[in-house]
Amino acid sequence: MDNEETVERASATADDSQQWSQRGADRRQRPTPMISRYTFFGGRRQAGRRDGEYADIYVDVYSKQLVALMILFFALTVIDSVSTLVYLGKGGRELNPIAQWMIDQGGLFFVGVKGVLSAVCLLFVMLHKNFKPARVALGVGFSFYFVLALWHLVLQVRAL
Repeated sequence: MDNEETVERASATADDSQQWSQRGADRRQRPTPMISRYTFFGGRRQAGRRDGEYADIYVDVYSKQLVALMILFFALTVIDSVSTLVYLGKGGRELNPIAQWMIDQGGLFFVGVKGVLSAVCLLFVMLHKNFKPARVALGVGFSFYFVLALWHLVLQVRAL
């Protein structure tokens, strides 16, 4: 290789690095943030980038199974609120004073507020799916609402 080619290649490499620096720092040097523009649309990252990265990391693509579980969990919370209203309509009483206050505001208000709060909490847990406390919260919460749905079923059968 002659000197002219070496100078041209060095010049091209300098231009490439200058273009790279104009685009900003290499984003791969930073961990994926909890919420980014890719969180809900167009993400590609389902697992860690480096070997051994499995826990305590954020990703921007979520499995279909996790999304289905979140939708089922949300459905259980809505079933709980509607079943509560049906049970109260048959003479039952609400023991939770906060829930009772929301019910006093109206049935639609109760279901709507509980649904929005549940959706926000589920979204937070989904974003933190690779963190142990979030996985524990998901398991405990899902189990609780599943048992609660069964209890509502028992109450409805008893009220017949």
